[in-house]
Amino acid sequence: MLRKVIIAIVVILTLGLGSLYWWLQSKIPSTSGQLQVNGLKQQVEVRFDNYGVPHIYAQNGHDAYFSLGYVTARDRFFQLDLFRRLSSGRLSELFGNKTLKSDKFFRTLGLTEYAQNAAKEFERTATPELKELVNAYIAGINAYVKEGEKPLEFSLIGAEAETFKLEDVYLITGYLALGFAEGFRIDPLIENMYRTVGDVYMNELELGWPDGHTTIPVTGSKKLMGENFSNEITAMLEEFPVAPWHGSNAWVIAPQKTKAKSTILCNDAHMGFSQPGAWYEAHIEYPGFKHYGNYIAGMPFALTGHNDFCGNGLTMLENDDVDFFIEEVQGDKVKYKNEWTPIRYRNETIAVKDREPVNLKIGETPHGPLIQDVFDDFPVYQVPVSVFWTYLKFPSKAIEAVYGLNHARSMDEARNAASLIHAPGLNVVYGDKDGHIAWWAAAKFIKRPQGLMSKRFLNGADGQSEPLGYYSFNENPMSEDPSSGFVYTANNQPDSCAVGLYPGYYVPQDRALTISTQLKATDNWDVEACKKLMVTGKSEVYAKTAKHLLDILKTINADALFTEQANRLSSWEGEHGLEAIGPVIYYRWIYNILELALADQLGNTKFKAFMNTHFMKTSYPVFLNRSENLWWDNPLTRQKENRAVIVKQAWNKTIEDLSAQLGKDVNDWRWRRVHTLELEHPMGSQTILGWYFNTGPEPVPGGNEVVNNMGFSIDSSGKYPVKFGPSMRRIIDFSALEESYSVLPAGQSGYPFSKHYNNQFALFVSNTFRPQLMNRKKIESKSETPLILKP
Repeated sequence: MLRKVIIAIVVILTLGLGSLYWWLQSKIPSTSGQLQVNGLKQQVEVRFDNYGVPHIYAQNGHDAYFSLGYVTARDRFFQLDLFRRLSSGRLSELFGNKTLKSDKFFRTLGLTEYAQNAAKEFERTATPELKELVNAYIAGINAYVKEGEKPLEFSLIGAEAETFKLEDVYLITGYLALGFAEGFRIDPLIENMYRTVGDVYMNELELGWPDGHTTIPVTGSKKLMGENFSNEITAMLEEFPVAPWHGSNAWVIAPQKTKAKSTILCNDAHMGFSQPGAWYEAHIEYPGFKHYGNYIAGMPFALTGHNDFCGNGLTMLENDDVDFFIEEVQGDKVKYKNEWTPIRYRNETIAVKDREPVNLKIGETPHGPLIQDVFDDFPVYQVPVSVFWTYLKFPSKAIEAVYGLNHARSMDEARNAASLIHAPGLNVVYGDKDGHIAWWAAAKFIKRPQGLMSKRFLNGADGQSEPLGYYSFNENPMSEDPSSGFVYTANNQPDSCAVGLYPGYYVPQDRALTISTQLKATDNWDVEACKKLMVTGKSEVYAKTAKHLLDILKTINADALFTEQANRLSSWEGEHGLEAIGPVIYYRWIYNILELALADQLGNTKFKAFMNTHFMKTSYPVFLNRSENLWWDNPLTRQKENRAVIVKQAWNKTIEDLSAQLGKDVNDWRWRRVHTLELEHPMGSQTILGWYFNTGPEPVPGGNEVVNNMGFSIDSSGKYPVKFGPSMRRIIDFSALEESYSVLPAGQSGYPFSKHYNNQFALFVSNTFRPQLMNRKKIESKSETPLILKP
């Protein structure tokens, strides 16, 4: 009897699992056959290659962009839906209290109202051709919403699919803009650090660009002479479906420096890793137009890509376009330029799953929204604080800008398109078949009063800290066809503009130094050499810093240099390969030095916030070089510590920490044991199905601020799970535009059972590339029977 019961249970489970498998498979859209789709004018052929990239062949522009919207929704609709819900402050409808804080934040910023106004402005000013293509893309998305199979995630969380609107495009650009705005994280931290330790201590930290460090050259005729708030912003951004940009590399090499005597463009945008990934690749063709690009789901045009003549890449500019103002409020009025001005109020209601809605009353000052009530522990002692953000001050021209870059037929047209970008600040690099190369700092740079410290909270009442206007695009840093034969950007400080070095949140020179040094070294560049540069994990800066610290250690504990650990570090050349030992010791030592020097004064919360910013990366090398530094002494001890004492204490602690974590044998202290990559899906943490939705973890080479920038937080755990890095790698060879190279961290599809969900992960973690095809014959050889979309 028991045997029969067991057999029955096994049969039921097998049938259940089989049914579940069949149901999950049924969710994966077909990539071949014929579909009748309402909204098309003529038949469209879509070929999905062996990596799931759609190659769309249409007979007119309307149908090309309609089909692009349709296939994007098929592969990425859940991701697209999360983007717009996030920016409009509607995630709590799906996830409950967990996302209420972020919903309050986005509602306070007012991105929904901004998006609605931007959509109206687009309808009023855009050209008929542009409006037709954008509306066709939106119609394509909605055709799938109405007729297609809904993603699994909607079934799991009980969500309804909503139609897509023009304002949703601007909601998505608003979220991306926030992800680029480092000021939201860093300014409250800096203000609170000043209030905690005072000017004397803060003067020891590098708040600007260190003297002598590598800047992005400007050439040619265009050259003109919070405590918890920061931590909570960081945590909030990291939980989003696509985390913000953290950096990026891009360079363009002119024909005189390449083997084929043709332009080469390289770009890898650094973003928070997620599953599905940030980018959706697609290739579209219709009479008179041919383009291959990397798209954000919900954006009708590719942020990076190339047509059959020219291409572009992007990195974060990191300019300072966020200011916080301490406001003087009486009743419903705020003092602005020494006069009392009414505060504009609006009411918002946030629907929250499994509880009553939450009502918000949000005040708007002339500077921007009052933000102190968004988080429970705002770092300015509960005084009213508003945020001024350049993005909210002008209607977005993002659609026009990206359309112009996709359709450019000359450097002049691409420059005009880049000039439409007001915020977030972007470095736009350009190359074309005629051999022209360029870099433009695309943003509206704020004119501020001379001597203003814009990273601190400003007086909002007296009018002395008000923006004085904006510089014109022609006054921005830029470089066109420089004599060096290359342009590059690695989020480092641009060279002089109209006001000298423009303030920002730039990352250290490390990547820029490696890229510029190697580009200068030879005039024989080709695709293979660019691949090697793009995945290099070597930091000469870190190797020099390690040797410098060992020299300091020698002055107080010479015996330490004769240990195996010291030998490993002294011989380390800055490599971050999987078997490397040097980085394991180096990062742990750096953390322990900074903790011993700073945490006693700042407290653990502010110290943690400091360690999660670009501010830390830029300031700590300068900090370590200053032997006479107030931070070295711990006021809580009787003795007076100096740099050598702290370096020694940190070294001893590092050896103890690593021995406890990884064992006594230094040969076991391998980078692969502590540096791993896992691509997490939003549902991976919401359900028990993380094994189903997530990809990884897997050991990966690379590290912080090397060209292969597989970034992580440096903390006391001694483990460095990768949080951000190359969200794509692409190399465009203008001598063979139909056979360029690319790779994504995961894959094209948003469906976990699809073969294209994570079929690029192995390539990515092994620093390998795949072809990026535009040649029809090769595409046909790499694809199955096409998908025919019929009107």
